[in-house]
Amino acid sequence: MHSRRLFPGFIGFFFQALLLFSAPVAPAPRLETGELAGAKFSIAHPLHWNRRLLLIAHGYRDEKARLTADLLPDQLSRRALLDEGWMIATTSYRRNGTIVADAISDLDALRAHIAQTYGTPDRVILEGESMGGLIVTLIAEREPELYAGAVAIGAALSAKEANLTIALSVQPTIPLIFLSNQSELEGPKAYVTVKTNRPASIRPALFRVSRDGHVNINQRERLAALQALNAWIDRGRDALPRPASGSPDFDATIAADPQPSLVTPDADGRGFTARITEILDPSGNVILDAQPADFVAAGIRPRTYFRLTVRDQSYRVFYGRDFSSVKKGEWVALPHAENFFLLARNLGNAATTASLQLGDTLSLRHYDEAK
Repeated sequence: MHSRRLFPGFIGFFFQALLLFSAPVAPAPRLETGELAGAKFSIAHPLHWNRRLLLIAHGYRDEKARLTADLLPDQLSRRALLDEGWMIATTSYRRNGTIVADAISDLDALRAHIAQTYGTPDRVILEGESMGGLIVTLIAEREPELYAGAVAIGAALSAKEANLTIALSVQPTIPLIFLSNQSELEGPKAYVTVKTNRPASIRPALFRVSRDGHVNINQRERLAALQALNAWIDRGRDALPRPASGSPDFDATIAADPQPSLVTPDADGRGFTARITEILDPSGNVILDAQPADFVAAGIRPRTYFRLTVRDQSYRVFYGRDFSSVKKGEWVALPHAENFFLLARNLGNAATTASLQLGDTLSLRHYDEAK
């Protein structure tokens, strides 16, 4: 069994989230899609809008990928906010690749479109991951009239766009929370600990998730960070949970509960058959219904290779801890924050390579013993 780790004070935010999950299900939000200056957008509009808006900044996408503005409103963190009456919106940006300045303009344009169409929101907060984390950090450093706060998840603060004239000032003007895996703390930690003359009331906060990976954050952790940000905006920075003595970060880990096994073990116990439950577009990474305990039961250990078979095609896959565990183009399986497994190719598209589809079954066996 995995223990649930919650830092002191964070428990309150977590149980507030649980109350949201147990509340009566609200009607499905109305979805609006469109395009602004070449950037596609999606807006989820609840039946009764509370005049609050969450804008989402996505991370890096391959230049050749199609432009998409996927909201995923059924994810727990999105569903909880929608049920509260929040409007949620996102933009594809006008192009893929490393894009920062134009991405900021596209987010500003989407906020302006919403204000013109539905009325000016009372509160606008930002959530960005990876490159999107850098983007919302830069927005948080601007004048605070338009945005009230930001959560930067796995922020790629060192990402570089050619000829970019905007640079980090390390001086946010609104509440800013970094939510980062333990293997990617260096950049956010340097940001929050640098000595500046910024007011204590808006000193940025660092929430650490005690697992490896890049943006390997589960939905409960995302929601709790958003709840903490709103508490900060409402009641001041003292509303945040306090870090351990001498530490610059809060332990924001909320371990997912193991579930009964969903895979079909092989007769000899040396492998199993799993099913694809989600395909992440446009990356082509896939989520399997296999859990760490299923790998243990089959004797497939971390940092070893196993054989993946899809129909009549086999692939050599490494059981790693993050994408950098393998070279470019190689296959890797990673424990996901939701306690299931992510199957991917480093800087490649797993779904396209193996013609994978939602619901497909895959065979996983010891590489050196596979038949």
